[in-house]
Amino acid sequence: MKRKDIFKKLMLGTTGMVLTKSTTDPKIANKQKISLGTLFISGFHYYDGPEAEDLLEAGMQLQLNRQPHNRYDNNAVEVFTGEAKLGYVPRTENKIIAELMDKGIEVKAEIKELNPSANPYGNVKIEVWYERDFLEE
Repeated sequence: MKRKDIFKKLMLGTTGMVLTKSTTDPKIANKQKISLGTLFISGFHYYDGPEAEDLLEAGMQLQLNRQPHNRYDNNAVEVFTGEAKLGYVPRTENKIIAELMDKGIEVKAEIKELNPSANPYGNVKIEVWYERDFLEE
């Protein structure tokens, strides 16, 4: 069995919901989306990015994992789809995201654009945001 096939089974077998697109949930209709930026995943080729590339699609929700004890960057934020590590939020853009996550705020990410030919940087563009309750006046 090829490495790519094993990887596909691992992703789909343990996290089948990873491939679902986000939908509008009526429970969060009173939420305001606060965009933290649109950026490219850093280190995509050094982690599971190349193996997961065929499974990624625009609109796919990603998971962010704070990594405060990273020896290279105290503000490190990992980007995952299921168990596949795609890379990191770039160091130049991670400080505010890390601070929000450290305060317990749920920060979300979604794939906005894929460009497989943009090597080694720029393969996956993501949007990062958080939601807060909409304030009525």
